[in-house]
Amino acid sequence: MNKKLIGLSLCMTMLVGSVSQAFGAAIQYLPGVTAEMSQAAYWSEDETVLMSWDEIKAQNALTISASGTNMYDLKNQPETVDGEALNEALRKSAQADADYYLGWTYLGEETLAEEEDFDRMIWNTRNRFASENQKVKYAVAVNRTELRAFPSFTPIWDDPKDHDFDYQYLVTVRVNEPLVITSKSSDGEFYLAKGISCSGWVPAKDVAICESKEQWLAAWDLEPEQMLVVYGDKVFTETSNTGVQTSDLMLSMGTTLELAEVTDPDLLVDNRAIYQNYVVWIPVRDEYGNYSKKMTLISEHEDVSVGYLPLTKENLAEVALNVLGNTYGWGGSLNSDDCSGFVRNVYKCFGLELARNTTWQVAMPAAKVDMNGMCKEERIKFMDSLPVGAILFFSGHEMMYLGSENGQYYVISSVSKIRDPQGGTAVDRIRSTLISTLDTKRANGLTWLEALTSAVVPYWAVDSDQLPDYAWYNGAVKYSLQKGWLKNDVDGFFRPEEAVTRAEVVKALWTMDGKKTTTAAIQFTDVLPEADYAEAVRWAFAEGIAAGTTETTFAPDVSVTREQLASILYRYAKTKGMGFQGMWMFLLDFSDRELISEYAYEPICWMTMKGIMNGVGEKRMNPRGTLTRAQLASVLKNFNDVKNAEAVQQ
Repeated sequence: MNKKLIGLSLCMTMLVGSVSQAFGAAIQYLPGVTAEMSQAAYWSEDETVLMSWDEIKAQNALTISASGTNMYDLKNQPETVDGEALNEALRKSAQADADYYLGWTYLGEETLAEEEDFDRMIWNTRNRFASENQKVKYAVAVNRTELRAFPSFTPIWDDPKDHDFDYQYLVTVRVNEPLVITSKSSDGEFYLAKGISCSGWVPAKDVAICESKEQWLAAWDLEPEQMLVVYGDKVFTETSNTGVQTSDLMLSMGTTLELAEVTDPDLLVDNRAIYQNYVVWIPVRDEYGNYSKKMTLISEHEDVSVGYLPLTKENLAEVALNVLGNTYGWGGSLNSDDCSGFVRNVYKCFGLELARNTTWQVAMPAAKVDMNGMCKEERIKFMDSLPVGAILFFSGHEMMYLGSENGQYYVISSVSKIRDPQGGTAVDRIRSTLISTLDTKRANGLTWLEALTSAVVPYWAVDSDQLPDYAWYNGAVKYSLQKGWLKNDVDGFFRPEEAVTRAEVVKALWTMDGKKTTTAAIQFTDVLPEADYAEAVRWAFAEGIAAGTTETTFAPDVSVTREQLASILYRYAKTKGMGFQGMWMFLLDFSDRELISEYAYEPICWMTMKGIMNGVGEKRMNPRGTLTRAQLASVLKNFNDVKNAEAVQQ
């Protein structure tokens, strides 16, 4: 990386920004984002190589073979297929897809699509020349194209006024990308193809069929030093009237081309001298659809590299930021990419292959964090340990992590929609690649930080020790929040180490019991009728689970000790037919057992025996210690597990 150029670029960005301000035309940024953040050096100048080429190849093999990634080992696909059986499978699959889209989509019209509209596309999946022992074909893309859901150019919209979101698109196919062809549409305009990350229908005009598997492999299965890699946003070949087949080709991020061996410095390529250019082979398609290759030139000033870029944090940031401001392109439409396509493109520049979509990428064999149901405190702990380039996920979206500043976490992603960033409740159409904080909100009002379900670091191994361990309370807090027994505060924090009050305990048990109502009267003057725990107190008092601290006070805000919780929970257990029945004997092996109050001894014995309540530290119960919210969550989950197990036994 050229530090002088970065510094100059940063200065120019600031200068242009200030001039633009004067004319009222400054570039706009989301809240918390500044112009300086558009520079890679802002996020990392770490040039440490994170994976060698041998390690990347090994990781790719693991990812391709892993369950759930839905990737294809293209070099080892079967060489024949049962074409007749495939025809029937394709019909059923297309029918299932049509059933999914029917009723809410538009096939290039302003009226909802009808069944017969999809029938035409389903019919076109049938290969008229199918045979029982049908040979596969090997192809490479000659244009940037896409795999499609159906063999048709008819768009599938969810809004007849929004022509920029087409569900036909599945994934981008770059120039020179390999495909395995297993069938052909009835009209001959599409091939059924497998790419490394997806299968679908590719326009026949965009691919060239190789005469042999050997020719196919020679086109793309190259060592890094034999290839030119595009790591910029988009690189276009020069316009040429002489070399029409290679003129004005769009080479998108992650494209790899074979470098030509040039021994003659006077060589002319499409009527041009080769000076200050890379000479590469471009795949072309003859009039019969067959493969050949042709030389063309790529200027040395383009964002290209001989071989894959070294996988460093600095390079990850630079490549990702190359596409800032680009349009959002679902499945590779609009000559752009969606959220997962963007991340795939970035990592392809380093030779690392990622799965197609969010769900499949989470299944990749790499270091990952399961954030489902995780409380905010633990989310922050893991966020603080994540490096540049980590991939963050929630349902329907993914982002690439850049870093943190002043308690804010920053990501770059290709975004379709978010909630009004200025604080309103409307959902705004964004359709751009941009930097944002994890305070950005989804349509449902959750921040991106709160919505995160997973984080994956593609260049760390599954057993990496660079991520912290989950908190001891992880499972219990997650379970209690999902059940609704406990809740986060208004800022989204769980506050696991905060003391638990009497009101919180009875409210949790009342919720666990199904929020039953009672008409029993209570005389507690410190329990206001409008309090959110009032009905829980009424229930607990009526059931004999929790008494007042006096005849007229309940003390809802007073903190609870560990032995007090044991006593309250034991009385609740008794209402369920649990607890010791008749004579019992259980010896406590705690060094501080003499501190246990007489009223709490039986409850603690039973809960210890059942594994509901455990000690703290080395053989200590700490019975009179203040109960924390994390401890309460753990006890509630353990109790519920025991209750469910005993119910099954009965």
